[in-house]
Amino acid sequence: MGMKDKVTNKLLQATSDKTELNKKMLAWNKSFVEVNKTLGGNIKKNTNNK
Repeated sequence: MGMKDKVTNKLLQATSDKTELNKKMLAWNKSFVEVNKTLGGNIKKNTNNK
């Protein structure tokens, strides 16, 4: 499990009953995805190694 997955899981646990924080975390996640696309370009995630 990568760092991003660990952070995401911990944030989901911490904010599961707080809707305002959930919305903020979703916005952050969207930002992280955009940054990842910008930095990574068209690199596909390796799904063969599980």
